[in-house]
Amino acid sequence: MNIEIGSVKLTFSLIDKETGEIFTKEATLGDFTDVKKKSSSSSKTKKPKDDNPNPTITLLENKLQFNAAAVELTGYIPDEKYEVKFEKNGRKVTPIIQPEPNKGNRLTKTYTISFRGSRHDNLIEYGDEFILEPYPDHEGWFKLIGNKEKEDDIIDIPDEVSSPEEDFGIDSSSDDNEVDFDLDF
Repeated sequence: MNIEIGSVKLTFSLIDKETGEIFTKEATLGDFTDVKKKSSSSSKTKKPKDDNPNPTITLLENKLQFNAAAVELTGYIPDEKYEVKFEKNGRKVTPIIQPEPNKGNRLTKTYTISFRGSRHDNLIEYGDEFILEPYPDHEGWFKLIGNKEKEDDIIDIPDEVSSPEEDFGIDSSSDDNEVDFDLDF
């Protein structure tokens, strides 16, 4: 059976509670034969469009935005959680991004991650645009190489470090290994 709807006729009946009078209203809705079917949205997520061939994440006011090359490189999937952490390696601190299913932030279908507060303030010190560099020996981990070098990123260690003996005024040059002290109780 093939049913085709040309128009719809609706009848409304309203009853006035005080008088008991019934009011009837009819309405005819237009011709539906020319209405186009809505296209169904694809369940496939579209990657962001841009011309930058470098895998880049941009730090915006309250989120991280991945470009198309970053999406391709990372293989990150919307609705999964990721986190930015800071790794200390010797004297250098490097921000890294990695999958973190328990406490990370969810990647949206537009390839953004919510990123605000103190974490945002810490990351902005490294820049607002980051190139991704694969992290050795950890699949899905990437170093965030910022467009600004953080001044206190490298800690200066003086060439001459004082020894504990110098700090406490102990003369370690003497051959006398005997220590003399008094205890008062």
